[in-house]
Amino acid sequence: MPSVEPGPAGGLTQLHDALRARSTRLAVSFVARAGGESLVVGDGEPAFELSIRTPEGMAAVLSLRELAIAEAYMAGDIDFDGDLFAAMALRDVLADRELSVKAWSWLKPVLVGRRRCNPGWIAHHYDAGNIQLLAADRRWQTYTPGIYHDETETMECGATRKLEAAFEALRLRPGATLLDVGCGWGGFVRYCAERDVKVTAITLSRHQLAFTRERLADEKLQADVSYQDFFSYDPQRRFHAVSLMGVLEDLSRYGAVAQRLARWVEPDGRIYADFASTRVPFGMSSFITKYVWPGEFRMVYLPALMRALARSSLDVMEMHNDRRNYRWWVTKVHDRWVEQREEVLALADERTWRMFRLLHAGVVATMEDTTERATAYRLVVAPRRSG
Repeated sequence: MPSVEPGPAGGLTQLHDALRARSTRLAVSFVARAGGESLVVGDGEPAFELSIRTPEGMAAVLSLRELAIAEAYMAGDIDFDGDLFAAMALRDVLADRELSVKAWSWLKPVLVGRRRCNPGWIAHHYDAGNIQLLAADRRWQTYTPGIYHDETETMECGATRKLEAAFEALRLRPGATLLDVGCGWGGFVRYCAERDVKVTAITLSRHQLAFTRERLADEKLQADVSYQDFFSYDPQRRFHAVSLMGVLEDLSRYGAVAQRLARWVEPDGRIYADFASTRVPFGMSSFITKYVWPGEFRMVYLPALMRALARSSLDVMEMHNDRRNYRWWVTKVHDRWVEQREEVLALADERTWRMFRLLHAGVVATMEDTTERATAYRLVVAPRRSG
């Protein structure tokens, strides 16, 4: 007999039974609504409401596929009211086996070459009219976690403290030379240029490049900022310091990365990096790979990174856990993004707003103390002979 789509009540019952089959006790409970019907799924006080607005939304939810549910949310076929961070705890009972998405992210660079892929991969996320700045700190426009004394501190305070810490960790002084890899919107470039450091910066985002150059001109600061790919950049010189803020996630071939960094830094120099890290080598969700950061982007797998550094004779000088800072920072990013919804819609569309909100909420949940999915670090390394 041909399959018949369930009505709202039947669909909600199917959802309840399917989730119960995956887990006898869900991490959170919620109210599911469809077609005027509602049902509490799970035990305890519901943390959020899931509204299923269309048959497509019902099909996505019943699939229990993470990517399908994310796409349904972006399309407006489903909606969440209440604690979206709590809703992310249900990812543990969803499937994420989108082999075609993940296989293509690995096959494409093999077929056409990593250097040809990189510009498009980076542009996919960062060449979006600088819309991400609506949720960034207002002073430095950083796109990585600040350092906070507590969760009540502002993004601006945390960003300034992080840049101060990186500056000191790199032992920068007036007249020193810095290479800032993947400079973003130029926060560290401007911070260092204000302190008479000779800054060279590279980026693969033309929108970030234009913004950074404009801010340097407005603030009457000097720095050499250019459109360059890390893997083809050939500076023909060494630098006193190299910084990579939130960049290693885009540079997942750690052996090649470590070898290049070792060639570029002075024997007594320092390299600073901050990054998100996962407990498994290939832990990116299909949603991230398909819609947010395509290609080989992934959170850093620390054992592989440490092996690459050791083989390149780079020693770890400092290492700080940044998980709490990461969670507090992205929570602030999410909240500012929600507050700026009308501004986002004036520049983009509802789908874009929903996509980034889903990203932010997912990262917050990933960095929660209740999960072991991921963590984050600030790392300082140096050539081994510098002692």
